[in-house]
Amino acid sequence: MGVVRFVSLDLDGTLVTREYVDYFWLELVPRLYAEKHGVDLDKARKEVLNKYDEIGPRDLRWYLPRYWFARLGLDLELLPKALEEAGRLIKPYDDAICFLSEARDKVELVLCTSASREFVELVFSKVPAIAESISRVFSSVSDFSLPGKPVKFYRAVLKALKAAPSEVVHVGDDPEADYRSPSSIGVRAYLVDRSGKCGLSSLIELLNIMPELWSPQPHNFNPP
Repeated sequence: MGVVRFVSLDLDGTLVTREYVDYFWLELVPRLYAEKHGVDLDKARKEVLNKYDEIGPRDLRWYLPRYWFARLGLDLELLPKALEEAGRLIKPYDDAICFLSEARDKVELVLCTSASREFVELVFSKVPAIAESISRVFSSVSDFSLPGKPVKFYRAVLKALKAAPSEVVHVGDDPEADYRSPSSIGVRAYLVDRSGKCGLSSLIELLNIMPELWSPQPHNFNPP
Protein backbone atom coordinates (compact mmCIF):
# COMPACT_ATOMS: atom_id res chain seq x y z
CA MET A 1 0.00 0.00 0.00
CA GLY A 2 1.08 3.55 -0.69
CA VAL A 3 0.72 6.58 1.53
CA VAL A 4 -2.87 7.44 2.30
CA ARG A 5 -3.73 11.14 2.42
CA PHE A 6 -7.49 10.91 2.95
CA VAL A 7 -9.94 8.62 4.68
CA SER A 8 -13.43 9.02 3.27
CA LEU A 9 -16.33 8.06 5.51
CA ASP A 10 -19.97 7.31 4.81
CA LEU A 11 -22.49 8.87 7.20
CA ASP A 12 -25.66 6.87 7.96
CA GLY A 13 -24.88 3.35 9.06
CA THR A 14 -21.18 4.15 9.39
CA LEU A 15 -20.74 7.13 11.70
CA VAL A 16 -24.29 7.31 13.05
CA THR A 17 -27.15 4.85 13.24
CA ARG A 18 -29.95 5.01 10.70
CA GLU A 19 -32.65 5.39 13.32
CA TYR A 20 -33.12 9.13 12.85
CA VAL A 21 -33.33 9.05 9.07
CA ASP A 22 -35.65 6.02 9.05
CA TYR A 23 -37.87 7.84 11.54
CA PHE A 24 -37.94 10.92 9.32
CA TRP A 25 -38.94 9.09 6.13
CA LEU A 26 -41.01 6.20 7.46
CA GLU A 27 -42.75 7.69 10.48
CA LEU A 28 -42.61 11.47 10.56
CA VAL A 29 -43.39 12.25 6.91
CA PRO A 30 -46.39 9.85 6.86
CA ARG A 31 -47.66 11.40 10.10
CA LEU A 32 -47.47 14.90 8.66
CA TYR A 33 -49.17 13.65 5.51
CA ALA A 34 -52.00 12.14 7.58
CA GLU A 35 -52.48 15.37 9.49
CA LYS A 36 -52.40 17.49 6.34
CA HIS A 37 -54.84 15.39 4.31
CA GLY A 38 -57.08 14.13 7.09
CA VAL A 39 -56.47 10.41 6.63
CA ASP A 40 -55.58 7.78 9.21
CA LEU A 41 -51.91 7.02 9.79
CA ASP A 42 -51.92 3.53 8.29
CA LYS A 43 -53.46 4.79 5.07
CA ALA A 44 -51.10 7.75 5.00
CA ARG A 45 -48.07 5.50 5.47
CA LYS A 46 -49.19 3.22 2.64
CA GLU A 47 -49.78 6.16 0.28
CA VAL A 48 -46.45 7.78 1.12
CA LEU A 49 -44.48 4.55 0.71
CA ASN A 50 -46.17 3.94 -2.64
CA LYS A 51 -45.11 7.38 -3.79
CA TYR A 52 -41.55 6.67 -2.66
CA ASP A 53 -41.59 3.50 -4.74
CA GLU A 54 -42.78 5.41 -7.78
CA ILE A 55 -39.56 7.42 -7.71
CA GLY A 56 -36.97 4.92 -6.44
CA PRO A 57 -33.36 5.37 -5.31
CA ARG A 58 -31.96 5.79 -8.83
CA ASP A 59 -33.77 9.12 -9.09
CA LEU A 60 -32.20 12.21 -7.51
CA ARG A 61 -35.56 13.30 -6.11
CA TRP A 62 -35.65 10.21 -3.85
CA TYR A 63 -33.07 11.82 -1.55
CA LEU A 64 -34.43 15.37 -1.28
CA PRO A 65 -36.63 16.36 1.70
CA ARG A 66 -37.79 19.55 0.00
CA TYR A 67 -38.98 17.63 -3.04
CA TRP A 68 -41.03 15.25 -0.93
CA PHE A 69 -42.63 17.98 1.13
CA ALA A 70 -43.74 19.64 -2.12
CA ARG A 71 -44.80 16.35 -3.73
CA LEU A 72 -46.88 15.35 -0.71
CA GLY A 73 -48.46 18.76 -0.25
CA LEU A 74 -46.76 19.44 3.08
CA ASP A 75 -45.96 22.94 4.27
CA LEU A 76 -42.28 23.60 3.63
CA GLU A 77 -42.20 25.75 6.76
CA LEU A 78 -42.57 22.52 8.77
CA LEU A 79 -39.37 21.00 7.40
CA PRO A 80 -36.94 22.56 9.92
CA LYS A 81 -39.14 21.44 12.80
CA ALA A 82 -39.43 17.95 11.31
CA LEU A 83 -35.67 17.69 10.93
CA GLU A 84 -35.18 18.84 14.48
CA GLU A 85 -37.61 16.20 15.73
CA ALA A 86 -35.78 13.47 13.82
CA GLY A 87 -32.49 14.86 15.04
CA ARG A 88 -33.31 13.85 18.60
CA LEU A 89 -32.76 10.25 17.52
CA ILE A 90 -29.28 10.79 16.10
CA LYS A 91 -26.86 8.41 17.76
CA PRO A 92 -23.19 8.09 16.82
CA TYR A 93 -21.51 4.71 17.00
CA ASP A 94 -19.05 4.53 19.88
CA ASP A 95 -16.36 3.00 17.67
CA ALA A 96 -16.84 5.81 15.17
CA ILE A 97 -16.18 8.46 17.82
CA CYS A 98 -13.08 6.55 18.96
CA PHE A 99 -11.87 6.31 15.38
CA LEU A 100 -12.37 10.01 14.70
CA SER A 101 -10.58 10.97 17.90
CA GLU A 102 -7.56 8.81 17.08
CA ALA A 103 -7.36 9.48 13.35
CA ARG A 104 -8.25 13.15 12.96
CA ASP A 105 -4.74 14.46 13.67
CA LYS A 106 -3.01 11.84 11.54
CA VAL A 107 -4.90 11.84 8.24
CA GLU A 108 -7.46 14.11 6.61
CA LEU A 109 -11.01 12.86 7.15
CA VAL A 110 -13.71 13.65 4.60
CA LEU A 111 -17.38 12.74 4.42
CA CYS A 112 -18.77 11.07 1.29
CA THR A 113 -22.50 10.55 1.57
CA SER A 114 -25.70 10.29 -0.44
CA ALA A 115 -27.51 12.15 2.33
CA SER A 116 -28.64 15.64 1.43
CA ARG A 117 -26.96 18.61 3.06
CA GLU A 118 -29.97 19.06 5.36
CA PHE A 119 -29.24 15.73 7.01
CA VAL A 120 -25.48 16.30 7.11
CA GLU A 121 -25.93 19.65 8.84
CA LEU A 122 -28.42 18.07 11.25
CA VAL A 123 -25.92 15.39 12.28
CA PHE A 124 -23.13 17.93 12.62
CA SER A 125 -25.30 20.08 14.88
CA LYS A 126 -26.11 17.13 17.13
CA VAL A 127 -22.68 15.45 17.19
CA PRO A 128 -19.92 18.08 17.39
CA ALA A 129 -17.26 15.36 17.54
CA ILE A 130 -18.11 14.43 13.96
CA ALA A 131 -18.33 18.00 12.71
CA GLU A 132 -14.98 18.90 14.25
CA SER A 133 -13.22 15.88 12.74
CA ILE A 134 -14.40 16.18 9.14
CA SER A 135 -12.45 18.59 6.94
CA ARG A 136 -14.65 18.42 3.83
CA VAL A 137 -18.14 17.20 3.00
CA PHE A 138 -19.20 15.71 -0.31
CA SER A 139 -22.91 15.03 -0.76
CA SER A 140 -23.62 13.22 -4.00
CA VAL A 141 -27.14 14.62 -4.22
CA SER A 142 -26.59 18.17 -2.97
CA ASP A 143 -23.14 18.85 -4.44
CA PHE A 144 -23.11 16.81 -7.66
CA SER A 145 -26.81 16.11 -8.41
CA LEU A 146 -26.10 12.39 -8.49
CA PRO A 147 -28.45 9.81 -6.94
CA GLY A 148 -26.68 7.37 -4.64
CA LYS A 149 -22.91 7.07 -4.88
CA PRO A 150 -22.00 5.92 -8.39
CA VAL A 151 -18.46 5.74 -9.78
CA LYS A 152 -18.94 9.24 -11.20
CA PHE A 153 -19.34 10.57 -7.67
CA TYR A 154 -16.04 9.11 -6.48
CA ARG A 155 -14.27 10.45 -9.56
CA ALA A 156 -15.61 13.91 -8.75
CA VAL A 157 -14.43 13.59 -5.14
CA LEU A 158 -10.93 12.58 -6.25
CA LYS A 159 -10.81 15.57 -8.56
CA ALA A 160 -11.93 17.92 -5.79
CA LEU A 161 -9.33 16.49 -3.41
CA LYS A 162 -6.64 16.52 -6.12
CA ALA A 163 -5.86 12.97 -5.06
CA ALA A 164 -4.97 9.75 -6.82
CA PRO A 165 -7.21 6.76 -6.06
CA SER A 166 -4.36 5.08 -4.17
CA GLU A 167 -4.21 8.06 -1.80
CA VAL A 168 -7.80 7.59 -0.60
CA VAL A 169 -9.43 4.99 1.61
CA HIS A 170 -13.21 4.85 1.76
CA VAL A 171 -15.28 3.03 4.38
CA GLY A 172 -19.02 2.56 4.55
CA ASP A 173 -21.77 0.01 5.10
CA ASP A 174 -23.26 -0.47 1.63
CA PRO A 175 -21.67 -3.23 -0.53
CA GLU A 176 -22.41 -1.47 -3.81
CA ALA A 177 -22.17 2.24 -2.97
CA ASP A 178 -19.33 2.01 -0.45
CA TYR A 179 -17.30 -0.93 -1.71
CA ARG A 180 -17.77 -1.97 -5.33
CA SER A 181 -18.24 1.55 -6.67
CA PRO A 182 -15.05 3.13 -5.21
CA SER A 183 -13.03 -0.09 -5.61
CA SER A 184 -13.73 -0.13 -9.34
CA ILE A 185 -11.61 3.01 -9.81
CA GLY A 186 -8.77 2.01 -7.50
CA VAL A 187 -9.90 3.53 -4.22
CA ARG A 188 -9.14 1.22 -1.30
CA ALA A 189 -12.55 0.48 0.16
CA TYR A 190 -13.68 -1.31 3.30
CA LEU A 191 -17.13 -2.39 4.42
CA VAL A 192 -18.13 -1.92 8.03
CA ASP A 193 -20.65 -4.47 9.27
CA ARG A 194 -21.12 -4.35 13.01
CA SER A 195 -23.00 -7.66 12.95
CA GLY A 196 -19.65 -9.26 12.20
CA LYS A 197 -20.89 -11.09 9.10
CA CYS A 198 -18.49 -9.45 6.64
CA GLY A 199 -15.99 -6.62 6.43
CA LEU A 200 -14.90 -4.64 9.46
CA SER A 201 -16.88 -5.25 12.62
CA SER A 202 -15.77 -1.85 13.94
CA LEU A 203 -14.03 1.25 12.65
CA ILE A 204 -11.37 0.57 15.27
CA GLU A 205 -10.16 -2.24 13.01
CA LEU A 206 -9.22 0.36 10.43
CA LEU A 207 -6.73 1.82 12.90
CA ASN A 208 -5.02 -1.52 13.26
CA ILE A 209 -4.96 -2.72 9.64
CA MET A 210 -3.73 0.58 8.18
CA PRO A 211 -0.83 1.72 10.38
CA GLU A 212 0.76 3.56 7.46
CA LEU A 213 -1.89 6.24 7.88
CA TRP A 214 0.16 7.71 10.71
CA SER A 215 3.17 5.53 11.44
CA PRO A 216 5.61 3.30 9.55
CA GLN A 217 5.34 0.80 12.40
CA PRO A 218 2.25 -1.26 13.28
CA HIS A 219 0.05 0.48 15.77
CA ASN A 220 -2.24 -1.60 17.95
CA PHE A 221 -4.99 0.62 19.24
CA ASN A 222 -7.45 -0.57 21.81
CA PRO A 223 -10.47 1.58 22.66
CA PRO A 224 -10.76 2.65 26.29
